[in-house]
Amino acid sequence: MAKRHLTPLEIVKRNIVFLIAVFLGGAGVAAVTAAGIGTTPISSPNYVLSLHTPLTLGAITFIFNTLLTVLQVFLVGWAYTKSHWLIMLLQFPTSVVFCAAIDLVLFALHLLLPDSPIYALRIVLLAAGSMLLALGVAMQVCADVAMVPGEAFVKALSQRLKKEFGLVKTCFDVSLVLIAVVFSLIFTRFGAIEGVREGTLIGALSIGPMVRLLLPRLQPRFNTFFTNGKTAMPVSGTEAADTVQAQAAQSTPIITITREYGCGGRLIGRRLAEHLGLKFYDNELIGLIAKEAGMDPALVEQREGRLDNSLLYQMVMQDFSVPLYRSLSSSDALFVASSRVIRRAAAAGPCVIVGRGADQILKDYPHCLRVYLYADLEHKTAFCKEHYGEDAQTAALQMKRNDGSRAEYYRQYFGADIKDPRHYQICLNVGALGLERSCAIITEAFKALSTAAEAA
Repeated sequence: MAKRHLTPLEIVKRNIVFLIAVFLGGAGVAAVTAAGIGTTPISSPNYVLSLHTPLTLGAITFIFNTLLTVLQVFLVGWAYTKSHWLIMLLQFPTSVVFCAAIDLVLFALHLLLPDSPIYALRIVLLAAGSMLLALGVAMQVCADVAMVPGEAFVKALSQRLKKEFGLVKTCFDVSLVLIAVVFSLIFTRFGAIEGVREGTLIGALSIGPMVRLLLPRLQPRFNTFFTNGKTAMPVSGTEAADTVQAQAAQSTPIITITREYGCGGRLIGRRLAEHLGLKFYDNELIGLIAKEAGMDPALVEQREGRLDNSLLYQMVMQDFSVPLYRSLSSSDALFVASSRVIRRAAAAGPCVIVGRGADQILKDYPHCLRVYLYADLEHKTAFCKEHYGEDAQTAALQMKRNDGSRAEYYRQYFGADIKDPRHYQICLNVGALGLERSCAIITEAFKALSTAAEAA
C-alpha cells in the first residue's frame, strides 16, 4: 500500500491517463447537466449562476475551483503548501481540462439534442453522465497523479477538522445543494428551484457503487499498462524493510483460516497451533492493528476484518478520490494496518492466522496453506448454542450479519468472492467431518507444505 518509485515512462503514462480521466469527468458533468433533471451536487450552485450570468458553466466552475485551491492554503498551512507546491499547482491545469470538457460537451449536446427532450432521453443522459463520472473517478484513482480541486479541498478540510473524508464530503455536497437552492430562489424571486432535482439525488447515490464496481476491474489492467507488467521497487527505508520481510516470509509455511460463522474456525486454528507448535494469531492481532492504525483497540475489535456499516453507507461515504494508502476512511485505515500487521506476522515465522482476509493478503506466498471452513445450518446453530450460548434465532442473525459483512469486506478490498473455492487449497465441511478430522486433514496438508518449503 506504499507509494512506489516511478520510471519516467510510467509518469508520462499516468499523466496521460489522468488527463483523460479528468476530461471524462467533465464530460460526465455536462451530460448530467444536459439531462435537465438536476446536476451534480458540487456543480449545482455553479449551474444556477451560469443560468443568470453571461458566464458558461465551465467558466464559473473554473473560478470556483480556483477559489477552492486558494482556500486549501489556509486550511493546510503555508509550510505544507511550500513542501507540496507542485501538487497544488497541478490543480490549475486540471481545472482547465475539466472545465473545458464541461463546456465543449455541453455545446455539442445542445446542438444534437432537441429543445425539450422526452423524459426517457433525460434518464439516458443522466445514466450516461453518471457512468462517465464514475469511469473518470476510477481512472483518476488508478493514475494516482493529482486530485481535482473539489476533492482536494474536501481532503484538506477533513484534515483540518480531523474528521473522516466521507463525512466531510457529504456535508460539503449538501451545503452546495442548499446554496444552489438559495441562489435559485433569489434569482427567480422564489419562483423556482433550478439545478436541483431527482437527477441530483440519483447521480449522488449511483456514482459510488459504479466506482466500486469499476475499480477492482480497472486497477490491475492499468497497473500492467503503467509498469509494462513489471513491479516497481520501493524507495523508502521502511518500505524496503517490509519488502525484505515479505520476501523472507514467502518461504515460511503459514496456515490461514477463513470461515463461516459458527464453524469453529478460531477453535480449530488454536488446536492446530498447539499441535504443530506454531504461533497463533486471532484476537492477538487486535492490539497490533490498533497500534499500527493509531486507533482504540475496542474500535478495532468491533470493525476490523469486516464492513459492519450498511452497504449504502459504505458506497456513499467511501473516499474514492485517492488510492487506499492515502485514504482517511477509518475502514480503509484498518485494512491497511491489518495488511501490514499480517505480513509482519507471517515474516516472524510459521503461524496460524484466522480471518481478516489473510488468505488474500498472503495470496502470493507459495507456502501459505489457505483453508476455508463451512458447514450446514444445523451444525452451525448447534455450535453457536454450545460455545457462544446463543439460541437459534440469535445464531441465525449473527451468521447473517458476520458472514455478510465478511463477504462485503472481501468484495470491497480484494474484488473477490469469499466463497470462491479457487482461493483456497482446502475447503472443509466441518459439519460432516467434525473438528478433530478437520484438524487432522489440515495438519497432514501443512506437514507436506512444510516439507516442500524446506526443500525449496
